[in-house]
Amino acid sequence: MVSRHQGSSVAIVTTRRRLGLSVLALIVVATTSAIVTWSVTKASRKSQLSSSVAECIQGQLQVAIEQGGGLAGTVPSTHGYTFLIVNIARKPCELHGYPTQIAFFTADGAPVKVSISHEPTVLYAQPKVERVVLSPGGVASFGISYTYGIAPSGKEPTTCLAPLIGIRLPALLSRMMSYEFPVRMDVCEAGRRVEVTPVEGRSTPQPLIIDTSLYG
Repeated sequence: MVSRHQGSSVAIVTTRRRLGLSVLALIVVATTSAIVTWSVTKASRKSQLSSSVAECIQGQLQVAIEQGGGLAGTVPSTHGYTFLIVNIARKPCELHGYPTQIAFFTADGAPVKVSISHEPTVLYAQPKVERVVLSPGGVASFGISYTYGIAPSGKEPTTCLAPLIGIRLPALLSRMMSYEFPVRMDVCEAGRRVEVTPVEGRSTPQPLIIDTSLYG
């Protein structure tokens, strides 16, 4: 059974490296469901493709994370997060490709080693990369997912726990700023491997469609 989203957070752009979660309140703010609902509603608008549309600047985009997605009750179990990207500028712009950075950090701000792959999972398909044009208020999305095996016995080492994720979009000036969110991930249990989808012109990443007829 796929568990549903439990809440959303909106990131504020930051140019400083996190030194710990004590400053998390400065970069992550809780948002009401109205913000996400407004964004998803905007996604239903058809963007007019134009060769003259400029590449998005990361600073003109807002990003929200929908937490709590996952395939529960199975071993191994797959978990994931959906990221919504909203164009808050007054002009359309385009995105193309995968996030340029997906980074995880420990509670004290140290980077955690994780490999990024582009493979389908039980949560998300892996569609081909396409040009995405966002009109003002338009929404795009991408997803990350990871699979847990059988939980190891004993206490989880703190070096395996990643309570913070930082992302950079395939946009101009992405090296100058990042979006950061609280998460809960045991990178050791996930084999230090995360699957990432490309940015898609939809309010949710394309799910993997399983042909149930194969199972009678």
